[in-house]
Amino acid sequence: MQIWSTNSGWFQVFKYEKSQFINWSNSKVLDVTGSKDIEGQAVGVAGNNGGKNQRWKVVYLDKADKLETKGLNEEFGFHINRPFYIVSELPFNRVAESIGANNVTLKRWRKNTRQQQFWFDEVTKTVRNNYWKNYCLDI
Repeated sequence: MQIWSTNSGWFQVFKYEKSQFINWSNSKVLDVTGSKDIEGQAVGVAGNNGGKNQRWKVVYLDKADKLETKGLNEEFGFHINRPFYIVSELPFNRVAESIGANNVTLKRWRKNTRQQQFWFDEVTKTVRNNYWKNYCLDI
């Protein structure tokens, strides 16, 4: 998994459903590589096996202590233009972080770290990074 310039290709469109980020076209899901809950572990995509390494919470910045469950975009599962963290359901609850405007890895949560914040852009239907604003999740 990486973040890349947004062009709304099939490889950049994800929906959030049943605690998973699912690619709109090929149904592969966001996945912690090797199921290893360690600092800096790569985040990629893989076929859905239902494991905890493929389950995530969307935690909005203004609701950082609880999961938002109301008012979600029904088609994609996100609030529009509202920053959030992608929190792993593995035991240490690390977050997805964009490294160097390219790769996505697991990191411990750090307050106000914009590389760990994402938002849903309804125009492009992509999940964008809050630090590199013209970049989105990309397979």
